[in-house]
Amino acid sequence: MGSEMAGARIVERPDVMADGVGPILRAGEIADAVIEAISEDNPDRIVYVTDRGGYIRIYTIDECHLTRASLEKYLGRDYALPRLEIEMPSYSGRISTSDTEYRWYNMA
Repeated sequence: MGSEMAGARIVERPDVMADGVGPILRAGEIADAVIEAISEDNPDRIVYVTDRGGYIRIYTIDECHLTRASLEKYLGRDYALPRLEIEMPSYSGRISTSDTEYRWYNMA
Protein backbone atom coordinates (compact mmCIF):
# COMPACT_ATOMS: atom_id res chain seq x y z
CA MET A 1 0.00 0.00 0.00
CA GLY A 2 1.81 3.20 1.14
CA SER A 3 0.23 5.31 -1.60
CA GLU A 4 -0.44 9.03 -1.86
CA MET A 5 -4.08 9.83 -2.54
CA ALA A 6 -5.94 13.10 -3.04
CA GLY A 7 -6.22 13.29 0.75
CA ALA A 8 -3.97 11.81 3.37
CA ARG A 9 -1.14 9.33 3.02
CA ILE A 10 -2.14 5.66 3.40
CA VAL A 11 0.34 3.42 5.22
CA GLU A 12 0.05 -0.34 5.77
CA ARG A 13 1.01 -1.35 9.33
CA PRO A 14 1.08 -4.87 10.76
CA ASP A 15 0.51 -3.55 14.30
CA VAL A 16 -1.90 -1.00 15.75
CA MET A 17 -0.90 2.20 17.51
CA ALA A 18 -2.41 2.69 20.98
CA ASP A 19 -3.89 6.10 20.12
CA GLY A 20 -5.32 4.96 16.77
CA VAL A 21 -9.06 5.44 16.17
CA GLY A 22 -11.27 4.28 13.34
CA PRO A 23 -13.36 1.42 11.95
CA ILE A 24 -12.66 -2.29 11.81
CA LEU A 25 -14.43 -3.59 8.70
CA ARG A 26 -15.02 -6.87 6.94
CA ALA A 27 -12.61 -7.09 3.99
CA GLY A 28 -14.14 -6.26 0.61
CA GLU A 29 -15.52 -3.50 -1.56
CA ILE A 30 -16.85 -1.37 1.33
CA ALA A 31 -13.55 -1.55 3.25
CA ASP A 32 -11.59 -0.58 0.12
CA ALA A 33 -13.85 2.43 -0.46
CA VAL A 34 -13.69 3.43 3.22
CA ILE A 35 -9.87 3.50 3.09
CA GLU A 36 -9.96 5.91 0.14
CA ALA A 37 -12.77 8.00 1.65
CA ILE A 38 -11.06 8.33 5.03
CA SER A 39 -7.89 9.38 3.23
CA GLU A 40 -9.84 12.15 1.49
CA ASP A 41 -11.76 13.19 4.61
CA ASN A 42 -8.59 13.43 6.74
CA PRO A 43 -6.09 15.21 4.46
CA ASP A 44 -3.85 16.31 7.34
CA ARG A 45 -3.50 12.80 8.81
CA ILE A 46 -1.75 9.57 7.93
CA VAL A 47 -4.25 6.75 7.39
CA TYR A 48 -2.97 3.45 8.76
CA VAL A 49 -4.31 0.14 7.46
CA THR A 50 -3.83 -3.25 9.11
CA ASP A 51 -5.00 -6.16 6.95
CA ARG A 52 -5.93 -9.22 9.02
CA GLY A 53 -7.30 -11.24 6.10
CA GLY A 54 -10.99 -11.38 6.98
CA TYR A 55 -11.09 -7.88 8.36
CA ILE A 56 -9.34 -4.56 7.83
CA ARG A 57 -8.46 -2.13 10.61
CA ILE A 58 -8.37 1.48 9.37
CA TYR A 59 -7.24 4.23 11.71
CA THR A 60 -5.70 7.64 12.17
CA ILE A 61 -4.24 9.13 15.33
CA ASP A 62 -6.69 10.70 17.84
CA GLU A 63 -9.50 11.59 15.40
CA CYS A 64 -10.88 10.08 12.18
CA HIS A 65 -13.70 11.35 9.94
CA LEU A 66 -15.70 9.55 7.25
CA THR A 67 -18.38 11.34 5.22
CA ARG A 68 -21.16 9.76 3.21
CA ALA A 69 -20.23 11.97 0.22
CA SER A 70 -16.66 10.67 0.02
CA LEU A 71 -17.72 7.05 0.59
CA GLU A 72 -20.30 7.31 -2.20
CA LYS A 73 -17.65 8.84 -4.45
CA TYR A 74 -15.34 5.83 -4.03
CA LEU A 75 -18.15 3.27 -4.16
CA GLY A 76 -19.63 4.88 -7.26
CA ARG A 77 -23.17 4.66 -5.91
CA ASP A 78 -25.50 5.92 -3.18
CA TYR A 79 -24.86 4.47 0.26
CA ALA A 80 -26.83 5.03 3.46
CA LEU A 81 -24.03 5.62 5.98
CA PRO A 82 -25.82 3.83 8.87
CA ARG A 83 -25.51 0.62 6.77
CA LEU A 84 -21.79 0.77 7.50
CA GLU A 85 -22.54 -0.80 10.89
CA ILE A 86 -23.34 -4.07 9.08
CA GLU A 87 -19.77 -4.14 7.71
CA MET A 88 -18.20 -2.79 10.93
CA PRO A 89 -18.12 -5.43 13.69
CA SER A 90 -15.98 -3.14 15.82
CA TYR A 91 -14.01 0.10 15.98
CA SER A 92 -11.26 1.76 17.99
CA GLY A 93 -11.91 4.85 20.12
CA ARG A 94 -15.24 6.51 20.73
CA ILE A 95 -17.75 7.10 17.95
CA SER A 96 -20.18 9.82 16.93
CA THR A 97 -22.55 9.06 14.05
CA SER A 98 -25.04 10.85 11.83
CA ASP A 99 -26.61 10.20 8.44
CA THR A 100 -23.81 12.19 6.77
CA GLU A 101 -20.67 11.57 8.86
CA TYR A 102 -19.00 9.13 11.24
CA ARG A 103 -16.34 10.41 13.62
CA TRP A 104 -14.05 8.25 15.75
CA TYR A 105 -12.04 10.03 18.42
CA ASN A 106 -10.07 9.74 21.66
CA MET A 107 -11.14 11.54 24.80
CA ALA A 108 -8.47 14.10 25.68
